[in-house]
Amino acid sequence: MQGPSTKSFRQAFLENLLVSLQLQQEHTSKHDSSSVGAAMSLHERKLAVKSSADVAMAAARGAGARWTRAILAPASSACKVQRCRRIVIRCRGRKRSLTTRSARAGDGGTSSGGEIARRLVSRRTMALREVIPGGRDAAVDEATLLREAMDYVVHLRAQVDVLRQVSEAVQRSGSSILQVLIRGLVAYVKKRET
Repeated sequence: MQGPSTKSFRQAFLENLLVSLQLQQEHTSKHDSSSVGAAMSLHERKLAVKSSADVAMAAARGAGARWTRAILAPASSACKVQRCRRIVIRCRGRKRSLTTRSARAGDGGTSSGGEIARRLVSRRTMALREVIPGGRDAAVDEATLLREAMDYVVHLRAQVDVLRQVSEAVQRSGSSILQVLIRGLVAYVKKRET
């Protein structure tokens, strides 16, 4: 396992991102040649880069965490957008029902403070299970879920940092993201060999 702040993690992430983006580009060019004028929309490109970055992050993190296996599993990536929409809709409904229930409980309800706290923790745990890849597994207890969530968030932050650096490099050079990544990796390999 590589820590998200180490150079080896960042390097593995960039290498995996490059490979994933190249595969996306090859898939798109094959798809474009079969249909007339079918270019990727901005939204499709955004989703392709996001899924490439997620796969690269999970692969760089390595095995050992449930969230990495969930991201790398092909069935997980197919419904990611739909799953996120469902999470947002569910969370909105829960907030509404929570406020109406708490208002009723304040009007002479029989719920104790401890019971309300337990329900609140249970709801938030369920929401966390929905957000963390692999969190829906029933075998995951709350302590493991919290460790997975912390690990996932730390790696997401590292992903954002690396992607921000790549974005800045692309803006400075005026080249495409693939060209910048390839140049960076070639320079890194040459430096490593000497």
